[in-house]
Amino acid sequence: MTDPTPQVDQATNVISAEDHVPFPKKLAYGIAGPVDILSVWILVSIAYPLFNMELQLAPTKVAIILMSLRLWDGVADPIMGWISDNTRTRWGRRRPYIFVGAILAGLTFPFIWWFPQGLGDWQIVGWVIGFGIIFYTCFTIWAMPYQSLLMEMTPDYNERTRVAAVRGVMQSVAGLVVGFCWWLALRPVFADPVTGVASTANGMRYISIVIAGIIMILGILPAIFVKERYYESETVQNQGRVNLFKSMKETLSNKPFIILCAFTIFFLLGTSIYDSYGRYVGTYYVLGGDWERSSVFQIYGTFIYTACSLSLIPVFRRVSEHIGKKKTLFIATGLVLFSGALTWFSNRPDLPYLMLVNTIFIGAGYAGLWLMIPSMQADVIDSDELATGERREGSFAAIYSWVLKLSFCIGFLISGPLLEMTGFKAELGGEQPASVLLNMRIGYFAIPVAALIIAIVLLRAFPITPEYARNIRTQLEARRGKV
Repeated sequence: MTDPTPQVDQATNVISAEDHVPFPKKLAYGIAGPVDILSVWILVSIAYPLFNMELQLAPTKVAIILMSLRLWDGVADPIMGWISDNTRTRWGRRRPYIFVGAILAGLTFPFIWWFPQGLGDWQIVGWVIGFGIIFYTCFTIWAMPYQSLLMEMTPDYNERTRVAAVRGVMQSVAGLVVGFCWWLALRPVFADPVTGVASTANGMRYISIVIAGIIMILGILPAIFVKERYYESETVQNQGRVNLFKSMKETLSNKPFIILCAFTIFFLLGTSIYDSYGRYVGTYYVLGGDWERSSVFQIYGTFIYTACSLSLIPVFRRVSEHIGKKKTLFIATGLVLFSGALTWFSNRPDLPYLMLVNTIFIGAGYAGLWLMIPSMQADVIDSDELATGERREGSFAAIYSWVLKLSFCIGFLISGPLLEMTGFKAELGGEQPASVLLNMRIGYFAIPVAALIIAIVLLRAFPITPEYARNIRTQLEARRGKV
């Protein structure tokens, strides 16, 4: 690959009219962002409260459900990314799949939750995995083209971040739904019809139908209103059929992309502990095993997280335009690392509200992460085009999407066996032995802090700076013209 770094680019942060994405198009793209959040993180967030706390499946069985679905993503995502890259239609490479995929995903989502009552543990596992595979196959048809589309909307380094900012705002709002799900599912209206007891399982049946409607309505909008800018370029139109295995090999040999993936694995490994393992620390150590109170605290935390995230998205966007995306991501990661270190002192039964302080820093950190990462991916695509002469957004989106989901689920996979290692038993409720609670707190502190330190070290090696990115673009336009 030609090295762009020796060239000096004195470009300003002013975005030219031809690179600007009108706000209505940013909105049409970003408003579908909640589909991604709801489709993936509802199940991830509710899995342990539903399957372990209520149905008393062993934590390891819950981890098997989550990991099985992520392993399936490892097959489906790259194939769909490859199909999308090789598609040529009058409507583009991405838009037909976005339209059809949203409808199929909405139709299949509720089936995950409507398992018959009275099934045995492994029967429940089999049902959720089976219908989960069907749903996530349909979701992948939508998700890979949708994520690829962001990388094609503008060639400008900073405008990419602005597009990602609109999506980030919409996804932060969707996070409210995720945070409310457990509490909503426990409302009396969803109580078990036989026993009258509040039931997460029964509540999620009906909540899933509403979520399915949201997926279908919001999911089709980018297909209708967003143009594929790069599709009309000669680079794409003259591009031959991309070989699946060759494409994956080239993608996995892109150094900036590998660094970004490795950073993501450790960042999300650390933070996913908060969502799974951390919920047990909050519920059983801080709140004495009170589900109802814990679900209310989750709502408080969700509001704080969302408020911090929404307020800091525009701040991080402006900061990145002055110091670059990599340095901005350093700041975001540092905030989450501070939160991890704080957990040992902020999780106290005598001061339960103190644990909400952690959510402030996590919300702030995630605002930077979800803003920077998609925009940095688009810069990686340019570096790949300079090296290979191809635009393979689908391949990069697919592999990164799988890494993203796998990273979260590694945390959830660890959480299950780790809970069992601490001696935790769901049937004991709030009567867990003191030694068990101590072990839970140690894991909650040590694992996130170690993982986030490694993430920061990895990020230092990411090579794409604002000048580096602009000079890649200069060389690309000299070779194949503007898009």
